[in-house]
Amino acid sequence: MSEKNLFANEDPLWQTHMRMLMQRKRSMEIAQTIDEAISEYYSLQGLPVPNWKRQKDPQWWIDYLRELGLDENNQ
Repeated sequence: MSEKNLFANEDPLWQTHMRMLMQRKRSMEIAQTIDEAISEYYSLQGLPVPNWKRQKDPQWWIDYLRELGLDENNQ
């Protein structure tokens, strides 16, 4: 093993890359946990899971709430 490889983990650039990768991994784990919780909640309620990740249009959300029987007057 070369001398350079022995101390690669002490390189500040390497540490920065590893920190970024670990943060990204943690963010992905959190997102997956949230997705699973949302899917479980809607399936227990007998409702379809809303497509909120792909459709950011606020009108879609308003229409979805109206389909559920909720609107501005019915809170």
